[in-house]
Amino acid sequence: MVGYRWTCQACEAGNEPNLDKCEFCGCPANAGSEDIEKHTSPEGFKKRKAKEQYSNSLFIYFFIPFFAAIHAVNGRYETLLLLLGITAAFSYKNIKLITHIWNDDWARTSLITISSLFLASILIRIFLIPDNSDLVWWSALFHFLLIPFSSYYFFKSKNGKRVFSEYYSKANKVVNADK
Repeated sequence: MVGYRWTCQACEAGNEPNLDKCEFCGCPANAGSEDIEKHTSPEGFKKRKAKEQYSNSLFIYFFIPFFAAIHAVNGRYETLLLLLGITAAFSYKNIKLITHIWNDDWARTSLITISSLFLASILIRIFLIPDNSDLVWWSALFHFLLIPFSSYYFFKSKNGKRVFSEYYSKANKVVNADK
């Protein structure tokens, strides 16, 4: 079979068929989009991955009071205890992030407010809205709208970006100091 020249997706250079890495930039021939991004912009790739981890780590704290209320009201105390144990372990794992959020007034207030909104909404649904009421659908709609709004407000707003940038620069100073 005749080999064909291939083009590196990172630097757009042509390469001989017998090469498995680009002879100009060293990017693998079978690199995916993530590998190409890692190769062309290592700092941008690292920051994007850190932002994903940051968002995923904090997003769970929006819902902890919500699920705790559901389990407490339904009398599922063993599940509530399990939820609190998972939360404690998760918080211990992310203690630097939690400390950073707690020390920033905007982030602390926002996280508490968003969590309280979720808690209040589920308590209103449980205690004030009967199961056969049309308001059940409105409360579900409120939850579905609150999730993207709170996510946007906490992670994409000007202050949300500021809090992440401060956390990222602080975390990188610690990592770079270790090297």
